[in-house]
Amino acid sequence: MIKYPEISKEVIQKAISPYKKILENVNLSYYKKFFNKDQKEPKEKVEIIDNSVKLSGTIKVNTISKSFGENNILNNISLTIPKGKIFGLVGVSGSGKTTLLKLIVGFYKPTKGSVSFDGKDVLKYNKAIRKSFGFASQENCFYGRLNVEENVRYFGQLYGLIGEFIDSRMDSLLKLVGLFEARKTLAENLSTGMKRRLDIACSLIHDPNVLILDEPTEDLDPNLRKEVINMIKKINREDKTIIMTSHLLGEVENICDVVGVISNGKIVKLGSPEQLKKEYSRDFEIHLETSSRKYTQLLKGIKTDKIIKKNKSVTIYVKEPEKVLPKIMSKAKQNKDKIINLKVSRPSLSEVFQDLTKNAKK
Repeated sequence: MIKYPEISKEVIQKAISPYKKILENVNLSYYKKFFNKDQKEPKEKVEIIDNSVKLSGTIKVNTISKSFGENNILNNISLTIPKGKIFGLVGVSGSGKTTLLKLIVGFYKPTKGSVSFDGKDVLKYNKAIRKSFGFASQENCFYGRLNVEENVRYFGQLYGLIGEFIDSRMDSLLKLVGLFEARKTLAENLSTGMKRRLDIACSLIHDPNVLILDEPTEDLDPNLRKEVINMIKKINREDKTIIMTSHLLGEVENICDVVGVISNGKIVKLGSPEQLKKEYSRDFEIHLETSSRKYTQLLKGIKTDKIIKKNKSVTIYVKEPEKVLPKIMSKAKQNKDKIINLKVSRPSLSEVFQDLTKNAKK
């Protein structure tokens, strides 16, 4: 039997406030104790499907809008998130990314429109549907004075799981997120990257089919970001749909199957990273490295849109690489300049994002 440390009511309120809706459905008496002692069972009965059934299909956002008072956050958003895909939501700070996530999982009620999962409204069928979602916010939600295993077990209990189910999930889950060897380590002693992994583990203990991650690599250094991204890919291979927000567009480009660009409360474009780059990138990039590195001399007289020099190489932006490449190769041969590296690609998703959000503001 785990002995939990003595924690004040105020600390518990703060820690579990993101999970008020879950607690309301899992354990009403616990919810009443910490949030509203006078809360009563709702009199209105709604149709609820079998709570033992977890949904796993397509998520649809149907012409949804959300306002807080006179502040309009989201405007008439519609999108479809296919089963088993990694969906990335990108936008500047304050564009409405987190609000949209909370509408999808049912934490917020939309001002207009609806969200459905397998054709079931997420508010009407909330008890069954919330068992199919896992949600990891930007803030750490675990207890620092509990170890890894104790935290995961505690969150399993919040979801109403029995000990046998938690035990059967524990080892495989901790191995999946790379915390098996640290299972007895106090959460407060974990590294920043491992703390992020623990948050994700706590959101996966009930084996949801959809995992929602709000800025999962925020404040992590490049090496830790890479570790978390690899972990997300592993989770996705477990046949789980991933919905994530990020402002790191290189990261989104490398991991996401579908990307939604949000600006001023609207989805301005949906598509795969390659589709977006193909549709919105005006130029191609020619990445070139030669033995002499005399790029000014080599490119003199060749029409380009932009040239960016780096330490050893140069990136050349052109609209028609098939016309420019023969000229570059011919001049390199003429100058007896050996080509070490040559690659043609579309510009990054970052450039597409800048164009889309800039146009949305007009």
